[in-house]
Amino acid sequence: MAKVINKSTEEQITLLIQHIFGRHPSTSHTVLVSPDVSRMHASIFWDGEEWLLQDSSSNGTYVNGKQVLKGTKHRLHKGDEVQFASPSAEIWEVKDLAPPMSLLVPVTKGLDAIELESLAVLPSEDSPEVTLYMSPNGHWVCESPIGISVLKTGDLVGTSEQTWRFVEARASDETQKLELADLSDSPQVSIHFDVSQNEEHVSLRFKMGEHEYDLGQRNHHYLLLLLARKRMQDKEKGLAEPEQGWVDKETLSRMLGQNENHINIQIYRFRKQLVSVLPKSFTLPQAIERRTREIRFAYDNVEICGGSQRAVNSDDLSAEKSVN
Repeated sequence: MAKVINKSTEEQITLLIQHIFGRHPSTSHTVLVSPDVSRMHASIFWDGEEWLLQDSSSNGTYVNGKQVLKGTKHRLHKGDEVQFASPSAEIWEVKDLAPPMSLLVPVTKGLDAIELESLAVLPSEDSPEVTLYMSPNGHWVCESPIGISVLKTGDLVGTSEQTWRFVEARASDETQKLELADLSDSPQVSIHFDVSQNEEHVSLRFKMGEHEYDLGQRNHHYLLLLLARKRMQDKEKGLAEPEQGWVDKETLSRMLGQNENHINIQIYRFRKQLVSVLPKSFTLPQAIERRTREIRFAYDNVEICGGSQRAVNSDDLSAEKSVN
């Protein structure tokens, strides 16, 4: 993402897609304290191809010592030096002009900004309470213990103790009404499990569209196997698709002998595994669905080979094994 640095204070700023510099704290993303600076002095913004500066002040904005014509759009270059209100004011140097990325801006003091690429968890990988990933339609999705939502600029994400504000790398004139239907256009996915007789070893392959990926054997595949079995059983019983496969999280914790945080870590590890094998042009397929106090496997096109073929019975928790 684009960055500018104050050469006097060494303060470095990551530019938002439309970043306002000015004296007024409620309207400016970066507050300038000089009395010569206007309330909304100038903005730097991404037009889809390049970063532009536009002055809207009384005392002017200077790039490399030359005043920018008020109201016009001035193209920025790496190394440009920007000064607000005076050619003798503090210098802000343009350090990077990379295209914008969606961003988590810290609300809680002491946190770092997080640039969003393909997958993020909050507050940390060791305690993944909230997961963010991109939907097939290119919108960022937040998955938390209370469910799944499509994010829009300004939404708060995180936990009660650590909070960020989501800023989308999308120009304001591209903003559109977001619906949960944005989550439904995933490519067709089918899952194949190979399970040893004692169920100590679970391998997984998945096919997405015309491409097949072998994820090999991992401990966290057993969790997915349990959830997939539950969905298959509910489908065979004739339950309607929206009600298939849901498992109470407390019940699942007892079945696995793990707490909820450990289960979340396993789900995150599976998602990281998907990110590592998928081409960068692919969006992350949604593997787990959530609603209040329950989760389920996202797909019903599943084949299981081997294993004990034991039914998932929440009334007989001792029948299931623990996975470390």
